[in-house]
Formats: sequence, structure tokens, C-alpha cells
Amino acid sequence: MAYQFRKHKFDKSRRLKTPAQFKLVYDNKQWGNTRLLTFNAMYDSSLDEGISRLGVTVSKKVSKLAVRRNQLKRLVREFYRHHYQELEKTNLVVTVKPAAKTVSNAEFNKELLELWEKLMKWQRWHTRKLNSVD
Repeated sequence: MAYQFRKHKFDKSRRLKTPAQFKLVYDNKQWGNTRLLTFNAMYDSSLDEGISRLGVTVSKKVSKLAVRRNQLKRLVREFYRHHYQELEKTNLVVTVKPAAKTVSNAEFNKELLELWEKLMKWQRWHTRKLNSVD
């Protein structure tokens, strides 16, 4: 029997992979933040309809343990897998702040939800802006 979560697989087409892709999103200077997380977003008209891509960064300032940094990345990617349908043609980089060092997974997920709400607000604003230019 096939696993049911495969439909939410985080495949390579949904990832930012190269430093140049990350830099392009950072240079766009459209961002939002919470106490534990920051997002940088960039609308990308070259992406197919309904596609968005994610990159996650967690520095050693957050934790010197690779295990904890990777755990935080997995939490962000898992959240994204369940919500990416709401995002349209966007390259997104989520950066975990050092304040996330000691928080529980439940608290981290609450922050992810708060960050996602801000991202959705950014998307509505950006879509209106694009439509008014056309």
C-alpha cells in the first residue's frame, strides 16, 4: 500500500537549490518576520501556474548541533508541504533566527503559522500591485 503523504512530497522542482537562486530572492528585498522566523519572497512569472519554490536557512548561531538545525529545516519543509497550494509563482526563503534555539516544536509551529499568514498578506498585496500595473 502506498503512503498517503506522497502527494505532498517536497520534490526538487519545489526547492531553491543554488546560492544564486537564494541571492536573487534576498536581493528582491520583500520580506516579513516573526520573533523566530523571517521570510524573503519574490514573485517569479517564469514559474508554472501553481508552482512555488522554498529555500530554508538555519545558521550555526541558532544551534551548533547539526541535528537541531536539520530538525528545524524539516519542520519548515513539512509545514510548507501542507500549505504550498496557497502560494502562487513565488520563490520563498525562510530563515530561522537564533531565538529558535530553545523553543519547543509546538511553539515553532505556531510561529510558522504566524509567518505564513504574513506571507499570504504579502501575496495578496503583491497580486493587487501586479494587477494595477497591467
